[in-house]
Amino acid sequence: MAPQRVGLEPEETWITSKDGTKLLTWAFRAQSPKGTIILFHGNAENMSSHFFNLAWLVKQEYDLLVFDYRGYGFSEGEPSQKGVYEDALAALDWSFKDHQSRQTKTFIVYGQSLGGQIAARAIVDFPHQKEVSLLVQDSTFPSYKDIAFAKMKSVWLTWPLSPLAYLVVSDEYASKKVLSKIAIPVLFMHAPDDPVVPYELGKEGFDLVKSKKWWWKIEKGQHTDAFHLQNTTYRTQFLDLLALL
Repeated sequence: MAPQRVGLEPEETWITSKDGTKLLTWAFRAQSPKGTIILFHGNAENMSSHFFNLAWLVKQEYDLLVFDYRGYGFSEGEPSQKGVYEDALAALDWSFKDHQSRQTKTFIVYGQSLGGQIAARAIVDFPHQKEVSLLVQDSTFPSYKDIAFAKMKSVWLTWPLSPLAYLVVSDEYASKKVLSKIAIPVLFMHAPDDPVVPYELGKEGFDLVKSKKWWWKIEKGQHTDAFHLQNTTYRTQFLDLLALL
């Protein structure tokens, strides 16, 4: 979706990952920003579709920053666990500097689905972790092996082969290994009927976190759609939480 269709005009910037890979970023500016939100989007498509999930926050006076991992959209390279981990650190550095230059009160890292996994793994190695106001884990999972097993098991054609997920998929950069090291507040959001990431995988991640945390059970939700459900108050709840940070 073109941002202009929803009345937004992004500032486009290229940043560089550790190995020199160029990544495309967008910044959507609030008139009087109260906070900065960096979005780590999910696996399908690229930031041109995912930004819409949080675009409503710009009118609520939050700067929204988004980027594409290597191999997504116009960003260079090919995706890999190590590569997107390095991309995540580059995006955190870029967005934190932006937060400082704009002198916003809060700095929020928002990870959706795969993006939640990537953000959580990287944030423990981010030098300014303790200056992050909130980490959001929206419909995400803590283990690449577990999500691969769950997806293979859910399809009758691959069900017999599902145990192979634990042999062929790596958890070298899985957030499962580091969630207990997170030292900042974390909000988890997950729908019981999520058809993409099983609810129990989200709960597993929640249980591993030792810092201050919240669990939001998204009633009548599907996958990463909490803020677009009809007749719900999740947007208000989220704004109320941000106001307390």
